Amino acid sequence: MVRYMKIVYFFLGLLFTITIFLSLFETTLHLFHSPINSNIVESKAHSLTWIYLIKQKYISLIDLDIFTINEKRHLLDIKRVFNKIYYIWERLLLLSTIISIYLYFKSKEKLTLVIKYTTILGVVLNIIFILISFNFLEVFTILHKIIFTHNSWIFKPNSILIEWFPLLYFIEFFTIIIILNFLILFIPFFTVKYQKQKKRKQ
Repeated sequence: MVRYMKIVYFFLGLLFTITIFLSLFETTLHLFHSPINSNIVESKAHSLTWIYLIKQKYISLIDLDIFTINEKRHLLDIKRVFNKIYYIWERLLLLSTIISIYLYFKSKEKLTLVIKYTTILGVVLNIIFILISFNFLEVFTILHKIIFTHNSWIFKPNSILIEWFPLLYFIEFFTIIIILNFLILFIPFFTVKYQKQKKRKQ
């Protein structure tokens, strides 16, 4: 029974870890739209492109004639991926919230165990991301080949999308997520520590 409960706590911790990561991804996606200290060319088109990508509705790209057919196809592919991620995130967030509230009122001790697993898995996830960063370009290329199977992500060197989103943008994007994830992990760490101290006093 104890072993079974540990497995349950592990998967709940995994659920919370994925939810936190997707929450950070969505937050960063909505706030970080260009490399730090970069000068954006065609800033109006850049803003409209982000509205197209992250707003949960489709707008016409007719006015954005600066894009080639291949670039427009890639933007559509990206939007579809973002929509799927958003769909998954919404439901995981709702589920995680319901479970957290239930455990809080049902058994704070069980919630503490879940938080402990969440912290451990979060640290492991961050370590994996840090290791990936040492070979970021290769992983970046592999992911694009898997997600965009018809190679809509391959452009000419003078592509406006490459100018807007150089490799540096993606490195900074995931660096921000890693840093925020480490900061958020302090919350469950100190929560568990507080619960242990409270239990000792009792």
